[in-house]
Amino acid sequence: MSNIIFTIIILSSIGTPIAGFVILLLLNFFDQEFDYLQLENKQMRMEKEMQRMEYLQLSQQIHPHFLFNSLNAMLSLGRLGRTKEVVEAMEEFSQFLRYNYTDKEPLVPFSYELEHTNHYIAIQQLRFGSKLSVSYQIDVTAVKTTLPPYILQSFVENAFKHGLENKPGDKILMIELKREGSWVQLAVKDNGPNESITQNWNQGIGLANIRKRLKLIFDLRTSVMINRTDGMTVVTAEWPYTPGGESI
Repeated sequence: MSNIIFTIIILSSIGTPIAGFVILLLLNFFDQEFDYLQLENKQMRMEKEMQRMEYLQLSQQIHPHFLFNSLNAMLSLGRLGRTKEVVEAMEEFSQFLRYNYTDKEPLVPFSYELEHTNHYIAIQQLRFGSKLSVSYQIDVTAVKTTLPPYILQSFVENAFKHGLENKPGDKILMIELKREGSWVQLAVKDNGPNESITQNWNQGIGLANIRKRLKLIFDLRTSVMINRTDGMTVVTAEWPYTPGGESI
């Protein structure tokens, strides 16, 4: 009996330090693991903040171009002595500014974007009168989607800048939104004469800007393309359907 007790005492005296050492190792491991997780979370927060800052910077690149184009349109009306149209254009422009300088989420309802862009279109409509024809084809299954701010605006702005501004005679602008499964496609078409528009767009910040903004927002497939077909310039953007917007 005494031998058994002695053996237990010996084993305990040997095992206790080993167990303590193992516990210390485990505690050190968990401490390191916790530190690693903290570091990983910190890096994720930093990456997210950098993406947010980059996204805001990309969004702000568009604003000055739109402002200058709107002002130029109103100046053209003024030079022609069309005072009434200038006043109407100023009213539309003030509504545009109100939207342009309010804080927005990374995704906004399509209906908001369309209403905002229509203020710019209204200025151009006053400028060109009956020469400008604008049509809309909006898929009811896609209308409640959300999208990054100013994408529609940028497409319409460049339709005038690269095409319709220099188009003699009738000017056609078409805005289409449709849904294909889990994706939404936005297309802006114009009958401007500039055959080199694809080169102008691709060399500038326009398409690269929008591609990058879509990529920063969505983890799924997105695309931005431009081509000429049947005498029309067609610019399209595609992104995952993200409901949350309002009906038009």
